[in-house]
Order: sequence, then C-alpha cells, then structure tokens
Amino acid sequence: MRRGPCQPLAGEWEYPGGKFEDGENGPQCLHRELKEELNIDATIGDLITVSTHITDNGKSIELYAYEILDYQGTISLSVHDLMEWVPLSDLLTHSQLPADLLVSQFLVKRGKL
Repeated sequence: MRRGPCQPLAGEWEYPGGKFEDGENGPQCLHRELKEELNIDATIGDLITVSTHITDNGKSIELYAYEILDYQGTISLSVHDLMEWVPLSDLLTHSQLPADLLVSQFLVKRGKL
C-alpha cells in the first residue's frame, strides 16, 4: 500500500496495519487494522517475521508480519492512495519504509510467500 498524500511519509510503500490497542495481540490488531484501513475481514495466519527499526530520532518500531490466509469483502482504500499486488521478484523495487523493507528483504531471501 502507498501512503496517501495527507499521511506522514506520503508516497512511501508499506504493509497495512497499525498500532496495538490495549488488550490486543498481534492477530487481533492486524484483523482490526485491515478492517479499518481496507474494509476487509481477514483470516490471520502465522507470524512470518518481526522487524525492528530505530528511527533517526531514536524511536524503536517493531513490525509484526503475519500471513493472511483469506479475506472477505472488497478492498477499499481509506488511508492509502494506491495498492499493488507485487510479485516477489519485484518486491524490493518500491520505496518502502525501513521496517517494511526489512520484512520484504526477509520474504525475498526466504523465497516464497
């Protein structure tokens, strides 16, 4: 997903998701965020990887990447302005946020989704 023009870091590519709310675990958070951001009801699978990135101002960002097994509904964008399904061979060609890039590098190195 590409961040929309009104979002911080507009134009950068990222995986959809967001911050944990109180009492949520990873799959619950991702399920809620996908509903909010894409209007889909997703079935969340196993944890794929966790990437950690320290920003220039010292903030630590942990990105938990989960497999999406299936989803119901039609994707509609609310905070993003563009969505692309990208073949694994092209995954590293997008200008991604650092934590997202680490996930993409892991997926390419692993060689399968």
